[in-house]
Amino acid sequence: MRWLLVGLAGALCLLGGCAQEQAAPPPERVYTVEELAERIGCTPEFQGKTSDFRQAACSTDATRYMLLDFTTDDKLRTWLETALLYGATYLVGEKWALTSLEVADMERLRGEIGGTLRGDPSMQH
Repeated sequence: MRWLLVGLAGALCLLGGCAQEQAAPPPERVYTVEELAERIGCTPEFQGKTSDFRQAACSTDATRYMLLDFTTDDKLRTWLETALLYGATYLVGEKWALTSLEVADMERLRGEIGGTLRGDPSMQH
């Protein structure tokens, strides 16, 4: 009987156009600049440290990135509010952010490390 119900549900789904399941995003986690660089495959070049965040640049053969980690999510939000005024796109997670001129690359990274794309990709140069 159970198999009949499963089969019937499957048939109804095919007829009714059930939504396709999409892969779940990676679990949200806190990354450091070093961990982000490792996931991307580049070596971070630190550009200073403030009491609120650390910032580093790094490059792969195809793309240059700016990586940041923050002491709190509030510090990240405050920084992001100002950064978005410059029109770039940012991949933002829990206490971390990164940016690149290659929005497609950040979309790929979002699938690998999580986070949310913020900003306007049409303003990229």
